[in-house]
Amino acid sequence: MGVNIGTGDVVKVCVPNYKPKSYSMSAAREGEFDITFKVYPGGRASGYLDSIAVGQSIDVFPMGKKARHPGAFVGLVAFGVGITEALPLAAIELSEAEAESVRLLWCSKSSGDTFWREWAARLAASYPGRFELVDTFTREDVPGARRGRVDAATLREVFDGVWGTLPGGENEARRGEVRFTSVGTKEMMRAFDVTLGEVGYPMPAHALLKKPGE
Repeated sequence: MGVNIGTGDVVKVCVPNYKPKSYSMSAAREGEFDITFKVYPGGRASGYLDSIAVGQSIDVFPMGKKARHPGAFVGLVAFGVGITEALPLAAIELSEAEAESVRLLWCSKSSGDTFWREWAARLAASYPGRFELVDTFTREDVPGARRGRVDAATLREVFDGVWGTLPGGENEARRGEVRFTSVGTKEMMRAFDVTLGEVGYPMPAHALLKKPGE
């Protein structure tokens, strides 16, 4: 279909009697691709996909307008089910030579909302020292995970603090090589961009994926 996980392209699913719904590919192979979705009670799009039986057909079309702007330090932030785009993107970035470190911050309500642990573990084992998944939960205390939402202090600790790119850090001179992207609702992503500005990474200057003209 010409859809590229590495540039954040989406697959538009034509839902009968409803507007097309965007889904990110979670994997792609020769002649086929995966989309991963969460079934919501009463949800029009997820309910429709859940009703499709093996062998049935659906109408889809690709949409993508962004280009990759690589950097040595890649920060990915997934809000909830945004992990279905963020973890595949992390895998793509790790395959690129420019990415020295890829860190993924996953903000969920509770540990029961998480999945793909085996995949994340395989990435960490395959790219030792280059990849780490960091959890933060808003409604549960989990050993080894953070508690709370994504704010400026969290970003400084999870990303700059590890990379040494804080002002006065050993890699302060390389702050221009830091790239970010977030995956969530439009409101979440807009709020995240504002928070990044507070940390000293104005968007879209530090965006991993950019639209033409940004």
